[in-house]
Amino acid sequence: MAKEELNDLSGPFNPELTFEDLSKEFLLKIMNVWQFAWVQLATAFYDETKERFGFDAANDVNLAAWHRMSKKVNPRYAKIANVKVNTVIDALKVLQLPLDNTMGQLYRAEHEIINENDVIITIRNCRSLEYYEKEAPEMIQPICHVLEKEIMEEYMLNPKAKATPLKLPPRKSKDDISCQWRFTIED
Repeated sequence: MAKEELNDLSGPFNPELTFEDLSKEFLLKIMNVWQFAWVQLATAFYDETKERFGFDAANDVNLAAWHRMSKKVNPRYAKIANVKVNTVIDALKVLQLPLDNTMGQLYRAEHEIINENDVIITIRNCRSLEYYEKEAPEMIQPICHVLEKEIMEEYMLNPKAKATPLKLPPRKSKDDISCQWRFTIED
């Protein structure tokens, strides 16, 4: 007899609980909270570093932390997804998996596929940008213009990968797209 999957934890406490005990719907809800926690942790770490050591130091530490995490973690996504990253399309498959992914609510991407090694990515609504526009406009330059390029290229898991900005903030209006990038791999 198959074990019933849980849609919540309103029943008795189970000290032996595993992810396999949870329904797909419940796991999806939890994943959305994990994404929120991921962004909140990164923001809190940045803010505390800025408060203690200044704006430039916080940007330097932030970039170094993202590099360190992506080098250690992102190859694991490719491995568990069974994707050998030879093309931009392969890289885009892997970019769908991290918590700061391109398929979730935070950074949903539209893709214009020119060929397997040339893709234009458009982010219409970026929750991070919306926050920066309201609360911290000084963050747009270091995050959107510096960190994003370096980290996206690293996330692509191919040393020949390039992320070229086609449109970056600041936006002229809230109806404008958040950003647009061209991802390429050239021989």
